[in-house]
Amino acid sequence: MTRHVLLQMRSLAIAVFYSAGTGIGGVAAPWFFARLIDSGSREAFFAGYVVAAALMAIAATIELLIGVDAERKQLEQIAALLSAAE
Repeated sequence: MTRHVLLQMRSLAIAVFYSAGTGIGGVAAPWFFARLIDSGSREAFFAGYVVAAALMAIAATIELLIGVDAERKQLEQIAALLSAAE
């Protein structure tokens, strides 16, 4: 594969996962918090914020454990090419 194709695949993967996450979060979060507000319970509303904070903490932990330091690096420096012979 050429470098151009790899960059296109990388950018497509980033775009797909970003848009999927934004789409799911953009629908689920307002619905979830609207339900909490409608409940009239301060405890339920606080619990919603605790759940959101826990999800963000879990995501940050996962990134710390398996994230790749990729800024200002070429794709070939981060991972071996799929077509590379072992």
